[in-house]
Amino acid sequence: MRRFRFRVGRPLGIPLWIHVSWFGVLGLVVWSVTVEFGAALPRMPLIERSAMAVVTGVAFFACLAMHEIAHALVARRFGVKVLGITLFMLGGVAEIHGELPSPGSEFAVALAGPATSVALGSVLAVASILAGDGGLPGPEAVLVTLAVVNLGVAVFNLIPGLPLDGGRILRAAIWRRTGSFVRATRVAAVGGGLVAATLVGVGIAFTATGHLIGLWYATMGTFVWFLARASGRAPAPGEGGALALTGEGEAA
Repeated sequence: MRRFRFRVGRPLGIPLWIHVSWFGVLGLVVWSVTVEFGAALPRMPLIERSAMAVVTGVAFFACLAMHEIAHALVARRFGVKVLGITLFMLGGVAEIHGELPSPGSEFAVALAGPATSVALGSVLAVASILAGDGGLPGPEAVLVTLAVVNLGVAVFNLIPGLPLDGGRILRAAIWRRTGSFVRATRVAAVGGGLVAATLVGVGIAFTATGHLIGLWYATMGTFVWFLARASGRAPAPGEGGALALTGEGEAA
C-alpha cells in the first residue's frame, strides 16, 4: 500500500495519500455516472454530463477521505498517533501507531466513519431537494448521486465482518462481553469471510448474466477475503494489536 502513492495534502494535520489504483476507479466512476446521467437527463449534452460525472467522482472520494478522517480524529482523542490516510481502489485506510486500549475506544473509532457518511448523505440529500426546487437538474443529479453513495457507504461498512467498520463494532461488542480480544477478532473475521464469499458469489452471478459490474464485486470480494484473514490474525492490545483503522472497501 505504501508503494505507488503520492501525498496530496495534510487536512487537520493528517497526511493524505492517493494510491495510483485510485485513478482507475475514478475513471470507472466517471464513465458509469456519465451513462447514468445520460439515462436520467437525455437532453443534456455529453460534455456537460461528463463534467458533472468528474465532479461527482472527485467529490465521492473527498467524502471517503472525510470518512477516514473521522476515524483518525476519534483515534487521536484516545491518544493514538495517526500516520496518514491512503485512498486506493477499494476505498480508504487510516494508518495509526499505537493501540486502542478498550472495547469502548474500538467501538467509538469504528462508528465514527459510518456516522460521518450518514451525516454527509443527509446534508447532500437536503441540498439535492433545494437544487430541484430551484430548477437546477444538473446539480440536483450530482447531489442525489452523492447522497445515495454516502448512505450506501455507511450501510455497507456496518456489515458485521472484518475488515469493515461493522466488523470492528462486532469485535468491540464480543471483546467487551468475553474479555478476549483474540476471540472477538476471530469471530468478526469469520463474518468478513462470509461477506467476501457473498460478494464473489454475487459478482459471478452478475457476470454470468452479462453484467460486467459483477467483475467489480468479485474483485472486491477477493480483496475483502484476504483482508479478513489478515485481520483475524491481529494480536491483542499490548502485543501490537488494533493498529489499523479501515473505512470503505477497507484495508488493514
